[in-house]
Amino acid sequence: MRPVIACLIAILLANPALADGAAALDRFYAETHTLSGRFTQTVSDANGTASERSEGEFAISRPGRFSWDYRQPYEQHIVADGAHLWIYEPDLDQVTVRPMDADTADAPGLLLAGATFPRELFEVVAQGNGWLRLTPLKKDSGLSEVRLKLVGVGIEELQLDDGLGQTTRIQLLDQQRNGALSAKRFQFTPPPGVDVIGALPQARLPLAE
Repeated sequence: MRPVIACLIAILLANPALADGAAALDRFYAETHTLSGRFTQTVSDANGTASERSEGEFAISRPGRFSWDYRQPYEQHIVADGAHLWIYEPDLDQVTVRPMDADTADAPGLLLAGATFPRELFEVVAQGNGWLRLTPLKKDSGLSEVRLKLVGVGIEELQLDDGLGQTTRIQLLDQQRNGALSAKRFQFTPPPGVDVIGALPQARLPLAE
């Protein structure tokens, strides 16, 4: 579940006074270039009982780059470098890598970090009081619904419902919009000795002797 959630941090929108949810998304694409801050995350079951709490830091650099770093209760680092998505789990000595796929609706953050909002993949409805509802048009997206609470020039909260009845609540804190971010924050090289799942980019493969 975490990689999907991490991808969604890039759904960071603009003016909540706009009645049209798609217009708010368009304004985000036009006006937000970078975003960074902290997050807290809670996962609850269908009965509303919290089963997992975590926190960390995030950064976005549009188009196509973000980092999502869990610090507590254990480490996990997720980096999109514009071409590939890297998921590093230090406790397991494991890295998963895959190409970024702009046609995959189960990773909407990858889509929303792009150049334009993919209207062909989501239905967007304004619900009032600053909330937007995003419904994936593909039935196999892994998510049944995403709700965003817009405040000021960004979002305060995301709520993600999956097909198993779980709800993930993410609160974004201490947001810095359009500030300078180091390019190194969106680069990843697997540490020596870790297991790599997936095909490494060609440039990272060792040279033949």
